[in-house]
Amino acid sequence: MRFCSSLLLLLALACGSSTEPAQDSSSGADAPAAGDCDYELGDPCITEENLAACQARAAECPGEVLVLESCPLQFACP
Repeated sequence: MRFCSSLLLLLALACGSSTEPAQDSSSGADAPAAGDCDYELGDPCITEENLAACQARAAECPGEVLVLESCPLQFACP
């Protein structure tokens, strides 16, 4: 199981994420920090279940949420 967790983390770090919203420096303090759960129900690859998981990871590791590219998306803490 530890091997699978390590492999999953390695893949997440190697692949990055093209689905995270772009951060605009002109948006000021209202912009969420990178890694926060900035998704809404109805976004591509977002379900009620994984949105709740994203919010839980954002509470667990604020600003450091890893987005694992899959559909539906998966979320993890480093």
